[in-house]
Amino acid sequence: MKRLFTIIIILFVQFSLVFGQCVTCDSPAIGIGAQVIGKYSSAEGAGSVALGSNTHTLSTAINSISIGTMVKTVAGLSITMGCGEGPENMLVNNMQKSLMVGFNSSRPTFYVGRSDTYSKTGKVAIGYVVNSNGQMDPLAKLHLRSDDGELAALFIEPNSWSTGEQASIFIGNMAHKITADSTNGIEFNSQKNFVFTGNNTGFGVQEPKAKIHLNGDLLFENDINGIIMKSEDGNCWKGKISNNGELFFTQVDCESLSSTENTAEIKHSEVFIYPNPTSGNITIEYTGNEKNLRLEIRTVSGLLVETHKIKKGESKIELNTISDQMIIVSVFTLKGELISTNKILIKK
Repeated sequence: MKRLFTIIIILFVQFSLVFGQCVTCDSPAIGIGAQVIGKYSSAEGAGSVALGSNTHTLSTAINSISIGTMVKTVAGLSITMGCGEGPENMLVNNMQKSLMVGFNSSRPTFYVGRSDTYSKTGKVAIGYVVNSNGQMDPLAKLHLRSDDGELAALFIEPNSWSTGEQASIFIGNMAHKITADSTNGIEFNSQKNFVFTGNNTGFGVQEPKAKIHLNGDLLFENDINGIIMKSEDGNCWKGKISNNGELFFTQVDCESLSSTENTAEIKHSEVFIYPNPTSGNITIEYTGNEKNLRLEIRTVSGLLVETHKIKKGESKIELNTISDQMIIVSVFTLKGELISTNKILIKK
């Protein structure tokens, strides 16, 4: 083993001496035509050159590294990787304490910037994100910018879209999410409220002319739902439809609208249901204050399949009698308050 290691070292030294030129003996050059001029530097790859002290490939700053072809690092404590277009269009990193990666381009595809302090982390850019001075400057933890004529898009794809598996984006915590699946389309979930600020909101229209502009039907289901309007004197009135199709209004308490008639706040963050998808069994973990709860399992069309009593902590539910499909799992208090509702895919 020692003999083999010695032979490898000898071959490596001979290769460097034949194909790479070490101007300063403390700096290795590897590759045909590779040259190292700066001290404590290295050059790897055909035609690569290291000019500055403590540099790697074509780098002119202290403690910088360049790896690839037609790449250049001119800022200290930085790394450049990839390949540029040519000698006149090199991939150049002029940002101190940063990483640039790009291929066949003079602009980076991926960039990691420096942090403000050693106890924090830097920002990441995908694309050519520059400020008015032409310097890379991502404005968020992850800043994505498309090239001219290119779609600026983030694609989140499940393993198999056709079988109903989901793709989700979680925001803030696991209770705030946007989910998409092939069966139901897009679903929005929130731990608290959905608040739309700014200008008008349109449904089916491109230029809404009111705070809510709807082009289509508006359906209210169940007798607990209705239209609530506030009169000029400050009173709230709830309109419902009779069996004869007549709309009538009754006065309701404006202050209690958010807490009566089963409109209690949905506390998704207190309920965790897993796994999803499941092959037959699920675990419900409840961390709230209620001691006893009721669980309902329905099909996506609303058909009630099973009901169970669960308690605080973990409860395991067997779903062996339900065939492969998407189900709705809802958790209620014994008083009928909705705590959580989740879509679960059964895939055996």
